[in-house]
Amino acid sequence: MKIVLVKPPFARLLGNDVYATMPLGLCYVAANLKAHGHDVRVYHDDVSNPVPVPRGRVEFGPMTFRPVDDTMLAPLVELLDDFKPEVVGVSSVTADYESGLAVAKLCKQRGIRTVAGGIHPSLLPDDAAEHYDAVFAGEGDSPECVALFEDPNMTFAQGLCLDLNNVIPDRHAIVGWERYTSFLQGMIQTQRGCPYSCGYCAAPKVFGNRPRMRDAGLVREEVESLGVPSGRIIDDAFAVNRAHGLAICRELSKVNYDWVCDIALQNVDEELLDRMKAAGCTQINMGIESASKRWQALSGKKIKPGQPEIVLAWGKQRGIRVIYYFMVGFPGETLQELKATLAMASRLKDMGGHPCISVVTPYPRTQLWDLCFNHRPMSWAWSDFIHQSSKMGFADVSDGEWQEVLREAGRIG
Repeated sequence: MKIVLVKPPFARLLGNDVYATMPLGLCYVAANLKAHGHDVRVYHDDVSNPVPVPRGRVEFGPMTFRPVDDTMLAPLVELLDDFKPEVVGVSSVTADYESGLAVAKLCKQRGIRTVAGGIHPSLLPDDAAEHYDAVFAGEGDSPECVALFEDPNMTFAQGLCLDLNNVIPDRHAIVGWERYTSFLQGMIQTQRGCPYSCGYCAAPKVFGNRPRMRDAGLVREEVESLGVPSGRIIDDAFAVNRAHGLAICRELSKVNYDWVCDIALQNVDEELLDRMKAAGCTQINMGIESASKRWQALSGKKIKPGQPEIVLAWGKQRGIRVIYYFMVGFPGETLQELKATLAMASRLKDMGGHPCISVVTPYPRTQLWDLCFNHRPMSWAWSDFIHQSSKMGFADVSDGEWQEVLREAGRIG
């Protein structure tokens, strides 16, 4: 069977290449389907489309989207006409869900069966079922995903990949793979499933709470096969299983590969940082989210006084860049709380840290979703769900105060 997997236009709609990230998940789906004898192409519009996306930077403000028009989709139409797939799968997050609907409509007009997948359809499968012929919820390298693609009578399936050593992502299935930077080509995953319950995060609803680990030796072999100097470990939180994290470090220390990762602040200690540094780690990203204890609690953070400063000092001693994530605009957040968070971010920046501030963005089926929209009902489109959109944010402040908060957040991080 011929299958095309599509990551719909998103960075292209914003005119900002910052948002063009390689869809590694679709590479796993492609490898899974190919292992069962299918001919698969992956079309990532922001990269596969030969018209480049303009260079940009992250800025707060209203997000202006270009409409998805025939000219934009022309390269995809050409692929469909030449390759003649029987099924098209579309992977969507919340912000590009509407863009994906335009792709699904195009395919249906051409008589091609459509399958929805990705985080957003996994969270809201009933909504996706109104627009697609079938919906898959979960991980595309599971056997259930293959069954859904193969059976034209199936309309829904759900599954997780229980053995992450069975499938190696096929990055070269992406049309125009060579257009990615070497850093994006070097994205790697060492585990799935997050044991934490952060109120803003939908990942456990899709990937589960039980961590599943990849064999560290296979991770090293995959890195070696890429032949790139650097990349990002895209685990939700590196080393949630300390022994596995140390095993990954032992294996990556054997290759010339610089990497960055997200990691839970409470899991960082000097021994682990030493091992990570020796293995090529150049940057760690950690969530503080807020200076307020009540918003830290909602975010699932257990941060001790002075802990961020201590870890920052450890990182600086080892030449590891330290990024701290913050969010502004929690439902009912006061101006005093907002200023305290900005002050904390500014202080860590003065100490040599690198704060990254975003706007609170609630996702479906998270605790934050209910809190935000119960606190302040508002009209929105799915494309508004971007962490730099000024339309997001649910703090109890005036419009003028909110704009000033965003200006200061942009200045700091």
